Amino acid sequence: MTRRILHLAAAAAAFAAAHPAFAQPAVELIPPPPPGVFDRPEGEVSPPEAPGADGPIAEAVGTGPSFTLRNVSLRGATAIPEAELAPIWAELIGTPVTLATLEDIAARIGARYRARGFVLSQALLPAQTIDQGDVEIVVVEGFVDRIEITGGAANQQALASRLFAPVAAERPAALPTLERAVLLSRDTFGPAVETVLEPSPDVFAAADLGVLITPDPFTGFAAVDNRGSRLYGTWTLSAGGSSYNLLGLNERLDGLIVAAPGDGSLAFGGAVFDAPLEPLIGTWLDGGRLEVSGNYSHADPDLAKSGYQQDLTVTTRETDLSAGLIVPFVRTRSQNLFGRLALGWRDSTSDTAFTGTSDTSSTDRLSILEARLTWDIADRFGGVNLVDASLKQGLDILGARIGDPGPASGSTDFTYGSLVLSRLQQIGDGEWSVFGEAIGQYAANVLPNTERFGLGVSTIGRGFAPGNTTGDSGYGLRLELRREFGPEMMGNTGLSAAQGYVFADYGQAYDRTGERDGEQWEPLGSVGIGARIDIRPWLSITPEIVRQTEGVATDTTRSGLETRGFIGVVARF
Repeated sequence: MTRRILHLAAAAAAFAAAHPAFAQPAVELIPPPPPGVFDRPEGEVSPPEAPGADGPIAEAVGTGPSFTLRNVSLRGATAIPEAELAPIWAELIGTPVTLATLEDIAARIGARYRARGFVLSQALLPAQTIDQGDVEIVVVEGFVDRIEITGGAANQQALASRLFAPVAAERPAALPTLERAVLLSRDTFGPAVETVLEPSPDVFAAADLGVLITPDPFTGFAAVDNRGSRLYGTWTLSAGGSSYNLLGLNERLDGLIVAAPGDGSLAFGGAVFDAPLEPLIGTWLDGGRLEVSGNYSHADPDLAKSGYQQDLTVTTRETDLSAGLIVPFVRTRSQNLFGRLALGWRDSTSDTAFTGTSDTSSTDRLSILEARLTWDIADRFGGVNLVDASLKQGLDILGARIGDPGPASGSTDFTYGSLVLSRLQQIGDGEWSVFGEAIGQYAANVLPNTERFGLGVSTIGRGFAPGNTTGDSGYGLRLELRREFGPEMMGNTGLSAAQGYVFADYGQAYDRTGERDGEQWEPLGSVGIGARIDIRPWLSITPEIVRQTEGVATDTTRSGLETRGFIGVVARF
């Protein structure tokens, strides 16, 4: 909430309670890694295929000899009940039809199969003598006979064989099963997993599947930007990378470091170990992965830039450890549903000192159980929707405690839920799009500092520093209009691609107690214009101009609303 300059005598005791953003973990006080260079989207989302052909079936008049259709029988159809296919020809019973009409019926049956995901299936009109108007159509339900996996290490090929086994076992072959195998493989081996289907040379109705694994041993990025809090200097440096199968466990290792280059007042380092749990393959937890993460942060902000006395210092140190299970219940190109259950442990220490006085130190230790569901789906209207819901419960285990108890300090057995809703909507030919997002958090009680809802930087309140405004609960809204410029539109500029955008955002944070600084609601909002420009496929810049529309900046002594310019540079390798 809004920070006020406190009198020296009261500041040491009241600082941590009245100014939760300064006591938050450093990871909350720095901008996240640049989009697309370290975070990995949960799914490769594409719109579902259109259903089978609609419209009138070929007319009998003028298209060759005709006869009266009395009945259509199907041979070989097992995946879709005949009762579901019968409406295709039902209105033609008792009417004159021709060969073109029958071929159209067969094509529509095949299209219905493919619309249901049976992409290797088709319907054929065999040579036959039509007696009394009875027609037979043969449905060939295609399947995958053999799978050949090449590339990658021996352990990667062995795991890929297990991931693709359901594809060969399925009769008939269904696209969702193939998509799931491909996407689970890419989750494990990286994006360079390619598949090729070829007709089987010796098995009728079958295809052979080739899988090529070419994992990148290491990918990474380095970035610099001025989006961080001014309490840590103008610029923030970050670098991160991912490696695959470095330990021979089919694991992915991620690393991230962030620092304020001027005086080292801000430092963050984190690592993630992510590996598939092979015993879960084929169970209802199929595709489950173990994720273990840890990070350490150190923050020593220059509080004089906020108007505090020169001799006041607040230093925070935080260690976070977490282990969790991630399960892809649904994994396709058009829809994904992930579940996550994790147990985390956090140790956060805040040291407050005035020159010539004794230091005061407070340490919070929290144990946190988190349950989370993330669902994304692409629809037929050119939109991609995301729902991300989580519930966190503090547990009185593993030495959990609040270092400085009080009405504004929260407790270790807190409960709160968070929700993110978003939609990316294409407009027209796809060069224009609109992105909308709503976020929210509701807490059943007063939260410890590190669990508070925050506004600022890359989501809501882009014109403000990370963690500028916090509360136990809160909400935020943003709307962004985007325009894509592909390589063909760049002309002789030498640029690879670009995206321009305008945006507006607004949010409010709410404290369940007025003990922090007397205010329960505080708003934050901004509008702006910016671009994401790919100078080269491996190099991007992100200029942005933002006008603060509501709220109070906590990383400066300037009064009133500001217009700020931001710039970021990202190099990928």
